[in-house]
Amino acid sequence: MTVLDTNFLVYLLKNKSSADIADYYSNPKTTAISLFELYYGACNSLKPQENILKIKSLLKAVQLLEFDKPAAEEAGKIHSMLENSGQTIELQDILIAGIVISRDEELVTNNIKHFKRIPGLKYIPWQPGDYGR
Repeated sequence: MTVLDTNFLVYLLKNKSSADIADYYSNPKTTAISLFELYYGACNSLKPQENILKIKSLLKAVQLLEFDKPAAEEAGKIHSMLENSGQTIELQDILIAGIVISRDEELVTNNIKHFKRIPGLKYIPWQPGDYGR
């Protein structure tokens, strides 16, 4: 029941092998939104082809959660609530939260500043020095 946020995946891509995920998380997942963010970053990097290959390798170790109707409903509620409270965050984070909440999952992230604003979102705070805890 662990969904890996983009920042965690970027850390893995830069510092670990995709096989390392299995050492710490059983049945790890990520979202199609995080995958978009990874490909966007790879395409804008100095070594796009190399980074795309790393992403493809990483995807073999994680299950991909799509943005579907229940996720869209949750994300819409989240976006409205945050906008009405004047505490909006990046749209990608709202979409990720919608996926995580709609599947009753838990997000591993170091972006606590944004995600703590979302009621009902379960998350595990993470920092690069905490890898594997």
